[in-house]
Amino acid sequence: MACDCGNGDGATTALRSHGHRHEDPIIEEAGDPSKGVDSISSLPDEILHIILSSLSTKFAIRTSILSKRWRHVWPDTPSLSFDWRTCIHKPKADSINKTLDRYTARKMISFRLCASMKDYMPHIDRWIEFAMSRDVENMSLNLDNGGDDKYHVPDFFYTNNSVKQLSVDLGYYGLRIPSSSVSWTSLKKLSLRNCKLSRECIDKILSGCPILESLKLYFCNELRVLDVRKSQSLRTLEIDRSYWAPSPTQIVAPQIHCLRLSNSQLPCTFVDVSSLTEASLHICFSSTKKLTADFLLDMFLKMLDKLQNVDKLTFGASFLLHQ
Repeated sequence: MACDCGNGDGATTALRSHGHRHEDPIIEEAGDPSKGVDSISSLPDEILHIILSSLSTKFAIRTSILSKRWRHVWPDTPSLSFDWRTCIHKPKADSINKTLDRYTARKMISFRLCASMKDYMPHIDRWIEFAMSRDVENMSLNLDNGGDDKYHVPDFFYTNNSVKQLSVDLGYYGLRIPSSSVSWTSLKKLSLRNCKLSRECIDKILSGCPILESLKLYFCNELRVLDVRKSQSLRTLEIDRSYWAPSPTQIVAPQIHCLRLSNSQLPCTFVDVSSLTEASLHICFSSTKKLTADFLLDMFLKMLDKLQNVDKLTFGASFLLHQ
């Protein structure tokens, strides 16, 4: 039966002559559960572990509701991440302990813990020890002091042969190095943030890291002399100081190749950086502090005198604006 409506070109008639509404085959199949394919669940465990490793442990655990198979996937994921800052309601310590009890991976690649000492202090040591017992390679500890609570990293933390990358933020606690020597024999990258460090502390750390390549110090403002000659393998040094650091830091690092200095109101004194090939200096000045052109020029020339072998030199805009 012909149709009188339409644009007169027969297109409407042609569609209706089939007697059924046209369906896109892809949409039709996707809308039919009997034809749908769970391609993600068919992936091997190794791939699923990589996917879950990109999630916080809280969300990785939630995949358990997908199917019976998924219940056994997350416990063997080589990565655990507990970050109370991402939670509307802070997880109870018991829930984290239960998570660790269900964890089955023998080898852990990454362990990240961001916790308030006020809520979790009695449990922190056990959680750190658990990660180290699984030969963790990358460890990140961000421990918010939450007030006046005092905490010292346990002595066993300073003896480890599996960690390759270590990041520690102690919320201005001091690193209490044990009387015995530090032994981080596999450590290549170390980042310390908001830590009270003494020269003796740094010496012990460097002596115990025979293959350390990169050292980053963020807001460790009390360190006045940074002598890294004990670490012959160290090549990259990054220092980010508080704008109101009490005094400049003297740097003795004849073996490093790359130096990054940021947010320093008082410039560091370069005692020996003779092997530097790349330097990035971002030095800030207080707007209330009047600096003469002679002072700035003298400081600039002293820096250049110590950076004669540098191939790539970058000065931050805050420094250049005062020239």
